[in-house]
This record gives sequence, structure tokens and C-alpha cells, in this order.
Amino acid sequence: MLIYDKNWDQWSDMKEIGPASCWLRYLIYEHIKGIEALGVKSILDVGCGQGCNTYYLAKYLPKANVIGIDFSDTGIKTAQQRYHSPNLKFYADLTSSKLTSSFDLITCFEVLEHVDDWQGLLGRIASASTSYVMLSFPVGRMRPFEVNVGHVRNFKVGEVENFMSENGFEQISIFYAGFPFYNPLYRDICNITNAANNSFTKGEYGSSQRIVSSLIYLSFRYGSTKRRFGDQFCGLFRRSN
Repeated sequence: MLIYDKNWDQWSDMKEIGPASCWLRYLIYEHIKGIEALGVKSILDVGCGQGCNTYYLAKYLPKANVIGIDFSDTGIKTAQQRYHSPNLKFYADLTSSKLTSSFDLITCFEVLEHVDDWQGLLGRIASASTSYVMLSFPVGRMRPFEVNVGHVRNFKVGEVENFMSENGFEQISIFYAGFPFYNPLYRDICNITNAANNSFTKGEYGSSQRIVSSLIYLSFRYGSTKRRFGDQFCGLFRRSN
């Protein structure tokens, strides 16, 4: 937990303006467009960190009540200070106790790669969802720099989809996004520069960071694959039983 409490307030601009984060929100929105008219009224974002993606969920689906939970007090305090919407709340939740309730949509973005018992957490998420689950995480070769941001694994292609099928969920839309600009180019550069732990990516972003981030994001969005060959997984699942 120490790595997150120490860094969330320094990672806020990176999570909002950084190219990989902007690109992930684009992928999330591509899924959201497919369910926005289906009456999603309650959303739980598990492992919300400093709250950026949770805020955008509340913005994308303004008729839904959206809750973000995280075990990091620093992450939740940062989220509460930074993001506000009438349909949005954040809670520090050390044991993810909110998963004892039910929600129409449960999201878990860039979290499972940080969790030792990912099957246990994902099983709780599946049990608490009445309709949909949306997940994102890295796949493929794990780079050394990822350990410095708390990763304990990258996933194999199909690994999580099989788990979700065994737990009563069918695939609606699956992205394996990012070749070639996110992977291998961007991830290898992140490894060389120790991304998320250098002065260019941490702290408040100035004009140079914003310009570079925008250019890299555009290369991801318009120059990289979305459904195949990429190291960024983003998938939407629906309960089938």
C-alpha cells in the first residue's frame, strides 16, 4: 500500500493527461457507448485510485449513481479534492466491502495486475454485478519498470475471458489494443525512462508535458490496433445466467 499512498497525489496529472491514460478512457468510452441506453443505474469502480476514470464514468453516464472505492487513503483524498459531480462519491474501502452490495455495472481498471489474488477479487466482482463488468489490464511481456508502479503480473491472452466465462459472464466487446505504438515502442520507452517515477511524468504537467502527451495519445488512437495484437486489454462482459 505504501507505494500508492506515497505517489497518488504525484500521479494525478499523469492519470488524467498522460497518453496511456487518455487512450484507455477512449477505449472505455467505446464500450460505454454500447450500454449507455440499457438502463445502467448503479456503478462501482473498484480500485479507483485518484478517481479520474471514475469521474469520467459519472460524466459518460450522468443518470447512474457512481461510487469509486480504493484501499489507499491518499488516492481517495486526492479523488475527493479533485473530482466532483452530483452522481459521484468516493470511499476508502480497505477490504472492498462495497462488493457485498449489488451494482448494474462494476468496473476495475488497471487493478488486477496489482493484486496477488486476482481470481479472488474478480470472483467477488462477478458475484456483485447484476448485469455488466468492465475490465482493463496489461498483457504480454512484463517490463522491469512495472514493478516500480506495483505490478505483480501481466496477463495472458484469454486468461481473464476464460475466468469470466466460468463465472457466468459472456463477452460483449473485447479490445487488445496498442500495436505498434503502445507496444512495443511506448512500453519499452517507459522501461528505459522508468515511467511514473521521473520528473517528466510525475507532478503537475506544464505545456511541454501536455503537448508530448497529446501527440503520443494521437499515435495510440489513430496509429495503433484496437481489437488485436495489442498489450492493452479493455473488455466489457455481460451476465449470462
